[in-house]
Amino acid sequence: MSGMMAFIVGFLGFAFLLTSGCILYFKQIDECEDEKGSYKVLRKLGFSQGEILKGLALKMIISFGIPLVIGLLHSLFAVKSGWFIFGIEMWTPMLIVMSVYTVLYSIFALMSLVYYRKVVRNSL
Repeated sequence: MSGMMAFIVGFLGFAFLLTSGCILYFKQIDECEDEKGSYKVLRKLGFSQGEILKGLALKMIISFGIPLVIGLLHSLFAVKSGWFIFGIEMWTPMLIVMSVYTVLYSIFALMSLVYYRKVVRNSL
């Protein structure tokens, strides 16, 4: 029974990760396409590609960081309630899963930043 519950919870968590990561990624791509003109104006005003990308990196940290922190806190509270139900504490698996969750979420953020870099590079 515990194995089945772990599989279901893991599968739902992975599905949530992929869904939320993809939604944020495609939202960022859509915003990038809408802001192409702004990057051209910024480049003509004298902003370097590096300066624009620093601002975009900060935007990625906020856009992906807030949902990541909320997701990690949610999983922490869910796991703590599971510890109460099952009567055991499992710190190592929880920390491993949270690390993997952070790495996978960061990949979505990096993919967005790479796309932004391509658009900014082509803005002139």
